[in-house]
Amino acid sequence: MNLKFLYLVLVIYSVSVGILVTIIPLYSNDLGANELTVGFVVSAYAMAYVAASPLWGKASDLLGRKLALGIGMLGCSIVVPLFAVARDPSQIVVIRLLHGFTDASFWVVPTTIVADLHISLERGIALGKIGVFQGVGFVVGPLLGGLLSQQLNYFSVFYVCSALTFSTALLVLFGLQETSKVHTKRNQSIENPQPKFRVAKKYFTRAYFHTGLSAIFFGVIVSQFVLHTGEILGREYLVGFLLTSYYIVETFIQPLAGRLSDTIGRNKTTLIAFISCALGFLILIFSSSLASFLIAIIVIGGSIGGLYVSLTALLMDVALNSQRGLIAGTQNIAWGIGYFLGPTIGGVAAAYSFSAAYMLCVIASLIGGASTLLYDLGDKQEEKGGQYTSKERKMNA
Repeated sequence: MNLKFLYLVLVIYSVSVGILVTIIPLYSNDLGANELTVGFVVSAYAMAYVAASPLWGKASDLLGRKLALGIGMLGCSIVVPLFAVARDPSQIVVIRLLHGFTDASFWVVPTTIVADLHISLERGIALGKIGVFQGVGFVVGPLLGGLLSQQLNYFSVFYVCSALTFSTALLVLFGLQETSKVHTKRNQSIENPQPKFRVAKKYFTRAYFHTGLSAIFFGVIVSQFVLHTGEILGREYLVGFLLTSYYIVETFIQPLAGRLSDTIGRNKTTLIAFISCALGFLILIFSSSLASFLIAIIVIGGSIGGLYVSLTALLMDVALNSQRGLIAGTQNIAWGIGYFLGPTIGGVAAAYSFSAAYMLCVIASLIGGASTLLYDLGDKQEEKGGQYTSKERKMNA
């Protein structure tokens, strides 16, 4: 019942996030921001997100998951109305810093709640399920944001988003129960033993690096792709439709990707995702119509969704329960760094051509796939050398 209540909260909150992801670049452009400035607007969120994620994670370890999540959502509901009073892009950048700081709890704490309540062999599919409920709002949000901005105005949309986030804060603080310590202890007792520090450090390195790459892809999509499709298609509701399509695929692929990672292993799932991501951005380079944009964004959305689940499951497998919030927060540092680099580097490249930004993502995808293969080969060599126990080999798979 606690998880069902959490899912409801995530759906409502993510609707607000999905709306803001769509209209903030458009709103900034309406205030006079060019492609590069829009990149900075998106990246400002990532900078604060990077700084705040481990703090929210550690707070959830010390104060409890419920309190950390509720405070973050309450803070976000206070920050969002400030967008309505901004009058130039520089003010948007400052508000996005505050927004990123408060919003980070939404991405850290729910992951730890789900990981607390599931053992390793169930964790991939469990994280995939929570990704669905976080993503449902993103499916509705972009389309709703595009329609509301046309029917009302940007200012009204910001107040609607504030009301949504405030309602979730109340639901969490007064309705959600703290993660059961009984479940946590039971799961810990039947988990595989934690690997030695040398092994765990290698897991962390690969997961953080690949998380950063996937965030670069997402950063390019929510900044330069939005501007590109808006310029080509000329209608805000079509941009919202494409982003909605992206979130539909990213959302509903996650349970399947989670099950796949539980079955064939985290490495193989990650490799498949990187290969398909490179293909998606290649298609995007040559896209000029709604249909071609749609095909490309579907492939990319499925790839990023698969990467998120497999990498998060890998980290949660090797994290101690008492440190799981901090580890999840640290992963968000990697995500935030990539989210900062994606719009920024993408904005510089898009000043010459949108295709240049997409080609950078193709190269990054190939790097991710090649490094995954190297990690996989290294794991197999160590297994042959007898450096892992049988249980450690099972965790590596």
